[in-house]
Amino acid sequence: MSNVAMFIAFRLKNEVSTPDFLLASDQIQADYLSKCKGYLSRTLFVSDGVWNDLVIWETMEDAEQAMVGSEKTASAAAFFSCIAEVTQQTLAPVERSY
Repeated sequence: MSNVAMFIAFRLKNEVSTPDFLLASDQIQADYLSKCKGYLSRTLFVSDGVWNDLVIWETMEDAEQAMVGSEKTASAAAFFSCIAEVTQQTLAPVERSY
């Protein structure tokens, strides 16, 4: 079975600064994501004001459970409150990693 990639592209709210957003990102990483079953890695990057968050999970079930669990997590609520709009969201099996 292949790993699963969760990719989300989004724009921040105008009033959210990059340092404040990165602090919220660090918090959700430390408090929640890194402790989730099946978590493998996370990469956060930005281009032309669009932030991209790529998380790799062991299984589809792990990714789906993490999404459900995030709804009950304060650090996730703080992270999501920084986001103005999601422009793309994908959850798909990884075909190949290099």
